[in-house]
Amino acid sequence: MQVLCHPSDGHADIQCPVCNQGFRVFWERSSAPDQKATLPEIYQELRNHHRDASVAAHPDAPFNIPSWSGLPHFSAAALLGGAY
Repeated sequence: MQVLCHPSDGHADIQCPVCNQGFRVFWERSSAPDQKATLPEIYQELRNHHRDASVAAHPDAPFNIPSWSGLPHFSAAALLGGAY
């Protein structure tokens, strides 16, 4: 399932387990069991962002998990999740 993570200083749906930065999350599917099953993948990707200490850990712009080659606002998660 595709997820769009949008950095957020205000309301956050999840937080990075390393630095506690908040993110709004927009889901491709609205099923609670599907979302719950995808959370470990999201948290692992947020942890992976901290592996390269030479750059800022998380992107300043919205990003997709799993990564997607198109513009974030055209992803299924953004369109179906109501991000834009």
